[in-house]
Amino acid sequence: MKVFLLQMRFILTVISLMAAIMATGCKQKNQTTIQKDGKDLPKIILQTDWYAQAEHGGFYNALYNGFYEKAGLDVEIRQGGPNSVGPEKIATGKAHFAITRSVDIMLFASQGLPLIIVSAYMQRDPQALLLHKSNPVNDWKDLDGKTIMATPGVSWSLYLHKHFDIEFETIALDYGLGRFLTDKDFIQQCFITNEPYYLGEKDIPIKIMLIADSGFSPYRAIYTNRNFAKEHPDIVRAFVAASIDGWRDYIENAPEETNKRISELNPQMKRDFLNFSINAMRANNLVVGNPEKGERLGLITPRRMKKQFDDMIEIGVIDNPIPLSDYMSIDYLPEDLKALALKEQN
Repeated sequence: MKVFLLQMRFILTVISLMAAIMATGCKQKNQTTIQKDGKDLPKIILQTDWYAQAEHGGFYNALYNGFYEKAGLDVEIRQGGPNSVGPEKIATGKAHFAITRSVDIMLFASQGLPLIIVSAYMQRDPQALLLHKSNPVNDWKDLDGKTIMATPGVSWSLYLHKHFDIEFETIALDYGLGRFLTDKDFIQQCFITNEPYYLGEKDIPIKIMLIADSGFSPYRAIYTNRNFAKEHPDIVRAFVAASIDGWRDYIENAPEETNKRISELNPQMKRDFLNFSINAMRANNLVVGNPEKGERLGLITPRRMKKQFDDMIEIGVIDNPIPLSDYMSIDYLPEDLKALALKEQN
């Protein structure tokens, strides 16, 4: 039933997206150009998945510190929110790039949407389970028989059921901490970069189980329209390279001016909160990954992508295998990362 509900939710989404594509035409809209210092720069739109936050910091850093302009691009970042649908905007040409989990793009691509992953901006997903420190749950098998507040039918929960042979009840996520604060046995979905900050302010001892440590480890990915990538490969390569440079500088230096701009865009992002999120990304190697496992900032590899796709088939979320080239390409990576991906492939 959980798999059926998840599939139905995505099928309905895909139907609405396909209708939007038919209404606007399948061809990606041509980007316009603007004049800067006597040069024609293509106007590029990046659609984020939520309001401005540290988890988007590398993109804002690339914008405000001139990485995109240096790469020959005039980039506009449009904030996401509850009603922002990145895949629809990419599929219909309303934006050129967007960000989300790699497994979500695999699912959309398997349903026929022309979306392709061109890079990663996080090697590890910040999604996690939040528990009180006194909770006896310490590993994934301990979740058997428990109740978890989470988005119903999410892929990671189906993965845990399947791979650890456990059953737990999922109740709908309310995006608050009220129930957690009043019940020391309560378990809920969280982002390691977010909710722990507020509990730290209240001096509440907690522990975190990062979903990526379970074996279900999607990238946080940059994706675009497949036709746009084919027609404008130089733009895609330039955007990917500048974004990687922006992220590297953001994680290493946390530029104050970038964080100030993020706070102006989203007043909830106070300096202490931004610093907490950046430190969480650093401590958990979310952006740069684990070099011992061959992970690098920006890198996507066919082997890891295929494992993610196979996982989605195994848990019943995707039922029709498609070629790797339908949902990812290493052709737009910087040459050093492309070489690493090719080396692993061979």
